[in-house]
Parts: sequence; C-alpha cells; structure tokens
Amino acid sequence: MVYVHSMSIMPLLFWLRFAWLLLLVATHISLTIIVYRDAKSLSRPALGISPFLWLGITFSLPILGMFIYWMMNYSSLTRQSI
Repeated sequence: MVYVHSMSIMPLLFWLRFAWLLLLVATHISLTIIVYRDAKSLSRPALGISPFLWLGITFSLPILGMFIYWMMNYSSLTRQSI
C-alpha cells in the first residue's frame, strides 16, 4: 500500500489557485480596456455615455457590463440612424 502524504499536494493546489486568479484578473482588466477603447472610437455612443463611465461600468461588472455595452451600441436593438 502506497501512502501519499497530504502535504505534498498543497503547493500544487496553491499554484493552481494562483494561476486561476491571475487568469481571472487578466481577463477582467482586458475586458475593461477593450470596452473603453471601443467606446472612445464611437462617434455617437448610445445615450451619450462617456467612455470613462463605460470603463467604470465594465470594471465593476465585467461580463455583464460588456454585454450591456454591446446591446446598447452594436445589437439590432439599438436605434438605427435613418
């Protein structure tokens, strides 16, 4: 019977959690930057919301904020200029 000491897996779990957290933070910041840059490039943003406000919304609610930004500016639900 082979006995594996439970302490030998602890460093591995630490690094896996650390890598997951690092990936999560990188994704969060990337989404925020992508939405901010795109909001700056719009000539007429929906409801006149400034890029800086979109930055705050997306930083606070990353996935939901990006979805709301897309819905307001790019989906077929937006007001079309005639």
